Amino acid sequence: MLSKEFENLMDAAGGRYIIVENGKPRYIVMSFEEYKEAIIGKKPIQALTEKELIAKINSDIALWRENNSAATDAVIEELTELTEMEYVP
Repeated sequence: MLSKEFENLMDAAGGRYIIVENGKPRYIVMSFEEYKEAIIGKKPIQALTEKELIAKINSDIALWRENNSAATDAVIEELTELTEMEYVP
């Protein structure tokens, strides 16, 4: 059984929590109902309740951020290297 504190954290994160190992997403913790829905079939967006739609949007944003953070980090690292280079005309 999950602690109430963890359940509150999960709710605040949109009902899903991504566990990252070595800078890459490794696991997703979600409710059994969400997991079952993901495996069996997805509801069309029009059939979602307001709470489900908000959870889906939050989850999609979290996944988008996670997928784009590695690319963003690579660009920042490359820009940092370029700004540290000495320009000699």
